[in-house]
Amino acid sequence: MAHHKSAIKRIRRNNSANLRNSSYMASVRTAVKKFRAAVKQGGADAGVLNPLFVSAQKIVSKAAQKGIIHKNNAARTVARLAKLLKNAGSKPVEATTAKKAPAKKASAGTAAIKKKKAAQKKTVSKK
Repeated sequence: MAHHKSAIKRIRRNNSANLRNSSYMASVRTAVKKFRAAVKQGGADAGVLNPLFVSAQKIVSKAAQKGIIHKNNAARTVARLAKLLKNAGSKPVEATTAKKAPAKKASAGTAAIKKKKAAQKKTVSKK
């Protein structure tokens, strides 16, 4: 365990950043998986792929913007998704022209993160 005040704070900050980043990466993976599953099921004719592509593109780009993933990784991922969309028989749509999705309520994952943070604060303050 760290003895210096700054090292203790750094550990606390690293833990909270880790929780935030892992939560965001989970949403990135989920969006990409949903899109790939829709492509596999053949949802091009129902018009399901475009909104899923736009949401995946948005989440991946936001992760790169926040520094959670590298910008080249994000570009590569979006390019692969666009290629899948094109091969599925649908035109890629830019994220800026798409309709904005309704705001989501806080998920159960958010509550779990808050509980973990509270537990970490208790353990750090006891020492």
